[in-house]
Parts: sequence; C-alpha cells; structure tokens
Amino acid sequence: MKTEKNSFYEVISNKIAALKDAYPGLRRESDEHLFTILCVKSNFYKNPSLSFTEQDAKEILVDSVGDGGVDALLADPNSEANNLVVCQAKYYQTITFDAVRDAVAKMILFYKGMQRGEYESANVNVQRRFLSLNAEIGEESKVCFVFYTSALKNGIREDRIQKLLREYGLDTANYEIQLYFAEDVVDEIKESESRRPTVESGKIVIDKADNFLEYNDDAVIVNLSAFSVKELYARHSTNLLSRNLRYFIKKKEIDSSINETINNCPDTFWFKNNGLTIICDDFEISGREVKLKNFSIVNGGQTTTLLHKSREINKEHDFYLPCKIIRTVGETEDDKNRFSLEIAKATNSQKAIKQIDLKANAPEQVRFGNAMRNVGVFYQTKRGENIPTAYKSEDYKHTDLVETGKLCLAGLFQLPGSSRSKPSMLYSEKYYNPIFNGDQATIASFVEELLYIDVYYRKTFIQKFDKEHEASPFAAELIPFAHNARTICIAFAAFSARYNNKNIKVSDIKTIFDHVSQEKAYDDYYYEIFKKTDGLAPLFPKKLFENKDKYDEILYKLFEVIILSGRRYYSTKKEVDNTLIVPNFLKSDRNYYAILKFDWDNIDGKIQEIFRNID
Repeated sequence: MKTEKNSFYEVISNKIAALKDAYPGLRRESDEHLFTILCVKSNFYKNPSLSFTEQDAKEILVDSVGDGGVDALLADPNSEANNLVVCQAKYYQTITFDAVRDAVAKMILFYKGMQRGEYESANVNVQRRFLSLNAEIGEESKVCFVFYTSALKNGIREDRIQKLLREYGLDTANYEIQLYFAEDVVDEIKESESRRPTVESGKIVIDKADNFLEYNDDAVIVNLSAFSVKELYARHSTNLLSRNLRYFIKKKEIDSSINETINNCPDTFWFKNNGLTIICDDFEISGREVKLKNFSIVNGGQTTTLLHKSREINKEHDFYLPCKIIRTVGETEDDKNRFSLEIAKATNSQKAIKQIDLKANAPEQVRFGNAMRNVGVFYQTKRGENIPTAYKSEDYKHTDLVETGKLCLAGLFQLPGSSRSKPSMLYSEKYYNPIFNGDQATIASFVEELLYIDVYYRKTFIQKFDKEHEASPFAAELIPFAHNARTICIAFAAFSARYNNKNIKVSDIKTIFDHVSQEKAYDDYYYEIFKKTDGLAPLFPKKLFENKDKYDEILYKLFEVIILSGRRYYSTKKEVDNTLIVPNFLKSDRNYYAILKFDWDNIDGKIQEIFRNID
C-alpha cells in the first residue's frame, strides 16, 4: 500500500510529466523548475479566464545562478492592486522546519535588499524582472512571500514561520507569508482543473421531512445537511459558486474558526455560522429532499469549501446548518442579474468583498461587454468566465473591469500615478460613470487602443529599450526609470494623440501648466479637461492597425520622449533630495505633469514631428 507521502508526491510527479506534454517548450526545464511552474500555475492561474502560456512560465521563472534566493516572480493576476508575489519552491520528498524557515527568510532578505537598490545581489534578469513588477506596486498592494514544497507538512509549525514578518520589520497589513505543503499543492491542482459552468440541477437534504419556513412562494429557510453540501461540492466543485461574488479565498482566522467548530463542536455549527444562501430559478421540496434548478450558492462559499475539505463529515457524522433558498426575481435578464447581485451583496458579510465583485453582474457591465465585443475585444464581466478561443490569439483582445479601469485612469483621466498606486479610485462615480455609463462605443474603441499600447510596452518596448540604452552613461537611472514608467508611457501616448486630435487643446495645456504646483489642481481644473470623450477615439489613424510595425515604431518614439524627459527631471529633483527613488517618484500624478511642463518645448516639438511622419 502506498504511504500518504508517496501518494501526494506521485500525484505531483505525474502532473509535472503532464506539464511537459502540455508545454513542449518547457521539456528542457528540470523537474525542480517544472514543480515551481506547476505550483504557480495551479495556485494563481486556476481561474479559467486566465491564460498561462509557455512564455508566461519562462518570464515568471527566475531560478538560476545569481537569482538572489528566489525561484519565481510575478504579479498576482487575481489581484486588483498588482500584488507582488515572491516564490521559492522545494521539490523534495521530505523537509525540515529549518529548511522552510530559511527559504522564507531568504525571500524576505532578497526583497528588502532590492528595495534598498542593492541590485548587484542578483543577476540582470532577476533585477529587471523585479524592477518591472515592483513598479506596479501601489498603496493598495501587498507583497506575498510564497513557499511551495512537494514534501508533507509533518507537524511543521506555520505560526513560528509567520513570525518572520515581525522579525524583519514587515507589517502584516502589507506583507504576508503563504506556505503550501504537498497536500496543499495537490488541493490547488485539483481545484485549478475544475471549471464553472452553470449548475442546471441538483438536490440537497434537510433535517426533517417538509421542515421549512416559507416566505410567500419565493423563498424558504431550511436546516441543511453538512454532508449533503459535501456531496454537492464533490459533484460540482466550484461550479456551485457560479453566481457568487467570489470563490474560495484563504483567510486564516475565519477558516480556523470554522474548522474548529466542525472538528470539536459540530452541534453548535448551526448557531455560529451564517449558513448558505442559494439563488435558483426554481425549487421543489419533497420530504427531506430539495430539488434545485439553475442554482448557485451566492453566500457561504467559504463554508461550502471547508465542509467539503473536512474529514470529520460523512454519512455517520453529520450536522445541520441554516440555508436560505430564494427564487430569482425579474422579468428581464438585467432584472434577474440585478436581483442576484443585490442578494449576494447583502448576504456576504464574513469577508470584505472586493469592489470589482460588487460590479460583477451589474447591467452596465454586461452592456459594456457587448460594446467591447463590437470592437473585437472580449470583456470579462465576471471572474471565472472563460475567454473564447477566438480572443486568445493576441493579448490585447481580452480584458476585464480592473484592467480597463486602470488603463482609463492613466489614458482617459491622465492619472498614471493613481492608476498603479490607488486603482480603487475607479469605483467612485466621477471616474466610473464616464467609462461605463457614458458613450460606451467611444470608450470601447479607446480601450482597445490602450490595451494594444499596454501590451506593446510590456511585451516588446521594455526589452528593446534596455538593449538600446544599456550603454548610456545614464543607464543606472534610465533603465530603472523605464521599467517603472509603464503607466506614464500609456498616459503620454494617449495625451499626445488626444493633443494631436484636438481632444486636448493648447488652452488646456496652458491651464494645466498654470496649476501644476497646486494641491487640488486635478479636481479643480484637470478633471473637466480630461473626461471629454468628443474626438477621443480613435487615438491613432485606423490604418496603423493594418501595419503593426509602423504602430510599434510610433509608440516606441513616444515612450522614449517621456522617459528621456522624465529621467532628466527626476535627476534634477534627486540632486536636491538624495533619498528620492524612481518608484516613489512615478507614483505621483503631479510629477507626471511637472515632467510635461519642465520639458514642454522639446516634448511639443517631438509630438508634432512623430505625428507628421505618420504616412
């Protein structure tokens, strides 16, 4: 008989072999490297709407000579705030507490050293990868130190490792440590392989025949069997949460409390837990069985997942929890979506809900998705929604609310610093409504171009710029500046095109420069200038999309203009304040406008020259 250790290790080994089949370009990588890729893919890319390519794997993996003690670096694709993820992975069959602790400590020391500018501690590839990712860190971001191993936990005390944050002076609000042992890795793999279509039908079991509290004909409250929930999850997995605002999110304090009740006092679970809320097109109660049609759990996803994971629950050891079952109300699809959204918002209270979740099923989001489809871009209105194959061929052909919002903060509202440091600004009405409740056709066309501009910066420009400027006498400032300049490059490309198209006028430029130093300049003067959509799109002549090489050439020149001017202005400020660092400098929207004013004669001439040369 296989031991538990061998069982988990064998599952992981088989998945590594399968990874080689799925990604032929990775076959030359060692099993240790593939283990890292497998863990990152299963953990951070389980959402079926997220693509994970060989190129993604190669960019994420930094494990090599002189890596500074990290195996992978990435931005959490599930995070609205561009959380930075620093990973270390050990493909071992057994592991000690000291080995885990040392690996986590090494990641923390790497991060702190890079923050101090000690780039020489890692090779060039790691340096530039870190610089690009760290550039996106903002006020709302977290840094996550993630450790994976294929070895079993075997009594290793996680709480003692968590103390490393305090030991190294890092607060738990902005930093966290995540540990995944063999059993956790296998769970992540299983969950990542599930998908979330609508659950068309199912059944649950209640405590007694016909024991329910009815509210009119549209809702009931029942006492639901925990084992019934476990069975339902085993059959449908996360599909059960298709209309929930979110899926399972680890939260140590809450998860521990729920597990404590399940394991030690299940009879009190009914009193301590909020229970589940299920929305469905229809339900029928017959004896102890409740049949459900087109249903989803909209509150209680955390409880559902933990009940499924519990080894204490089976046919012989069962208990009950409260469950509210509600028929969907509404004549139209918009009405039904709005009703479901309101129920989900009102009933979710255990964990803070992300603002994107509150917009997931909003009618204007559905309509904006249709507007984006009209310009050839798939817009994901709900996390977990699959991207159709036709939209996967090019990275700029699919997007979501978070990405669209950040791009519009930078390109439409000309707030490149806020776009990366405080993207939640998008959800205030003054920014949200012009995008999603205004001229959606124009905004959709505008966003399509911003998506292309963003992809060009990330996939092509920064590598080309590094090569062309690595011998510059200012390379030590210029290259870090460029790696931190993504949002100001997007903002400036849009600004230049809008200026050329008269969407932003010369008189507007004068107003901007007259108030650069004022504290409330944006709210008092700039907002009304930038929110205008007349003549906003297209930014560049449509014929450029037929000649991407020419489009890329134009973008390269524009990016270079703002980076070179920005570096010169930054250098003058650093002479006065030698504690100034590039990432913090570029998180300020005011500094973006100061750069424009500082070098406007040169910038204006370059803009006119670049657009004059578009055939």
